[in-house]
Amino acid sequence: MSNLTAAPPVEEINARSYRRAHIGRLMIIERKEGRELAASDFFHIADVATHPTGLLVTGIFQNARRSHMMATAVREANAEETAWRAAQRGIDHPEESFPTR
Repeated sequence: MSNLTAAPPVEEINARSYRRAHIGRLMIIERKEGRELAASDFFHIADVATHPTGLLVTGIFQNARRSHMMATAVREANAEETAWRAAQRGIDHPEESFPTR
């Protein structure tokens, strides 16, 4: 009998890598072109898991609300979007505007 353990499935490695790359960063839900930004579009990743159709992201939104969505429907917020969100909330330092835990 061997002491070697099987490597985790590729999907788990991808979920783990995605989590490491995005944990603590401000994320945004991809919306249709031309739609105005909304504060409710922003979130931080709480967890990433596999799903038969891809990676499933759990996000923490305003008021500590949690929601699940496919990773293909979200992305990191850019500097302009982060500044917009901070201005909407009256925050001078956007990087400190959202608790990560």
